[in-house]
Amino acid sequence: MFRKSTNAADSMTIAPGMAMISLSAIALGAAFGGYLPLIALWMETLEVSFQKIGIVSGTSALGIICSAYFAPQLTQKYGYVVTINIGLVLAAVMTVLFRYTENCAAWLAIRFAGGLGIGLHWVLTEAWLANIVSDHGRTRVMAIYATGISVGFAAGPAIIWLFGFSTPTPFYLIALFLLVAAWPIYRLRRHEPKAEFSSGGSPLLLIRRAPTVASACIVAGGVDLALINLVPAMVARSPDAEPVLALALVPAMALGTMLLQYPIAIVADRYGLLKVSIIVATTGLSLCSLIPFFLDSIVIAIGIAFLGAGLVYGLYSIGLAMLSKRFANGEIIAANAGFVIIFEAANLMGPGIAGVLLDINIRLGLPIFMISIGVFYLVISWVRLHANPDE
Repeated sequence: MFRKSTNAADSMTIAPGMAMISLSAIALGAAFGGYLPLIALWMETLEVSFQKIGIVSGTSALGIICSAYFAPQLTQKYGYVVTINIGLVLAAVMTVLFRYTENCAAWLAIRFAGGLGIGLHWVLTEAWLANIVSDHGRTRVMAIYATGISVGFAAGPAIIWLFGFSTPTPFYLIALFLLVAAWPIYRLRRHEPKAEFSSGGSPLLLIRRAPTVASACIVAGGVDLALINLVPAMVARSPDAEPVLALALVPAMALGTMLLQYPIAIVADRYGLLKVSIIVATTGLSLCSLIPFFLDSIVIAIGIAFLGAGLVYGLYSIGLAMLSKRFANGEIIAANAGFVIIFEAANLMGPGIAGVLLDINIRLGLPIFMISIGVFYLVISWVRLHANPDE
C-alpha cells in the first residue's frame, strides 16, 4: 500500500493520486452538473410531463446505488483503473444515446446504465483516496476532492449557456467531459492501490460500525438536493420574495460549498472530526432554516444560503475523513460503497419529505425539515462523542 510513516513520504505518495483524482473529479462534476439541467430542458421541449422528467432524472440514482453495491467485486477482479474507466466510457455512451431516442422506457434504461458508470467512479475514487491518505491532513485531502467536484458541478451548466439544449452538441460535449475524466485515472495505472476484497457494498456496514458517518451522509445527502430543487420554487411562490433570489440562491449555495470545504477541513483536523462535525451541522442547518424568513432581503438571504449550504456540505468531507480513519484495506471499498448508497438514498428521500412539509406550510416547511434532520444528527453524534471522546 501507499501508507508511509513520514510526512515527506506521505506527500510523495499522496501527491500523484490526489492531484489526478481531483482533476478527474472536476471533469466528472462538470459533466454531471451540465447533464442534469440539460436532459430536463431537452425533455421539456418534447412536452414531456414534469412527473416523467422527475422519474427519468432520478433513475440514475438507482444505477449509482447498484454500482456501489457491486463495486468491490468488480475492483477485486479488474482493479481500480480499469473498473473506473469502463464506467466512465459507459456513462459517456449513454449520454449520447439519450439524445437519439424519445422513448420513455429507453430513457429509463439509459439513465440507469449511465448511473452505473458514474457510480463506479464515485465509489472507487473516494476509496482510492482513503487508501493512500495519511492520518495527518486526512480531512483536507477529502475536502480538496469534494471541492473539485463542486467546482465542476458549478461550471457544468455553462455548456448549456454556450451551446443551448436543442441540438445534440451539448450531449457530445458532456460525453467528452466524461472521457476526459478517464485520462487522469489512466495516468495512475502504475500507482493504483491493491484491491483487497472483503464484502459487497452495504449501508449496513456503516450503520453498524460507524453510525456517525452514516448519519453525516444522511444529512448531507438529504439536505443537498432538497435545497437545490426546492428553494427556487419556494422563492417563486412566496409573494414577498425578491424574484432575483430564484436564480441567485443556488449559485450562492454552490459557491459556499466550494469555498468553505478546505477551511472546515483545517479546523476539523485541528480540533477533532466529530466535535467539529457537530458544530458544522448545527450551525449550517440553523442558517438554512432561516432562508424562508429573509426572502425579502437579497443580501441576507444570499449570505445565509452561502454559509448554511457550505457548512452542511462540509459534513460530506468530514464524513469521508471519518470513514477512511475507521476502515482500511479490504473494508474501505465496501464501506465507501455503503457511504454512496446512503447518500443517494438520502438524495432520493430528502426532497420528497421536504416537499411535503413545504406543501403544508411554505414558510415553516423548510425550517421544520432542517431542524428535524439536525436533531437526528445531534443525538447520534452526541452519543458517539461521549462513547469515543478522542474522535
